[in-house]
Amino acid sequence: MSMIRVTLLAVFVINIASVFAQDEPAAKNIFRGMYIEPKAGKVKQLERGLADHMVKHHPADGWQIMVWSVETGKRVGQYFYHSTAHSWEDFDTRVISPGDDPHWQKYVMAYTEKVGPNEFWRFLPDVSILGEKDISKSEANLYHIRAGGQKDFIEFMAKLKPALQETGDPYSYGVYIKESGGYIPVIAIEGYMEGWKDMEPFSTDVYEAMANKYGEEEANDMFDKVYTTIKWVDNEVLTLRLDLSTQME
Repeated sequence: MSMIRVTLLAVFVINIASVFAQDEPAAKNIFRGMYIEPKAGKVKQLERGLADHMVKHHPADGWQIMVWSVETGKRVGQYFYHSTAHSWEDFDTRVISPGDDPHWQKYVMAYTEKVGPNEFWRFLPDVSILGEKDISKSEANLYHIRAGGQKDFIEFMAKLKPALQETGDPYSYGVYIKESGGYIPVIAIEGYMEGWKDMEPFSTDVYEAMANKYGEEEANDMFDKVYTTIKWVDNEVLTLRLDLSTQME
């Protein structure tokens, strides 16, 4: 695994000890992100502006940013732009570098059709599985949950984690809940991938893993319960754009 990918994965789940300490007020488990849609015919200019913006205003020792290209789904052709993990207080105390906003307007927004929605997401480490992968892509499933259904959905994910771990298959995913921005509640499951080859199904699927762990009757009950929490699901695959993100080397 290359050093830059090791470093980026580290900042993606930055300071894992504090991320797991979710009960602490300063837990660094909050991400702020948004989608950026380029103007027609202005992709090269927008990417050049983003890359330059990272160098000038988001260095490795500053407010780090990661950028992904959306490869599938209704936002194909857009970019997902997000901070690394922070505490809520970090967003109050952040000092924006001089010239950041004017540079953003001149070299990014000038080539942007639209930006948004601006969203905050909280990482849920207790129901996530962080495997050893050289991450270059992510398959995101965005579950739009019925009001009040997030508790049952998260409880299902808590039961799913040990069932998948016992399969021996290399499951690797992060679970996030949207805190603000547009429709809520939304729970995202981000499957981390080395490449398109990881879209191939594992030897043990999710239902089989749950049935093996808890028995078919209990597994059926759990699936029936979680299905009632879901209104609809959006799916997209994203590619990590190291060239448009904070440069770690």
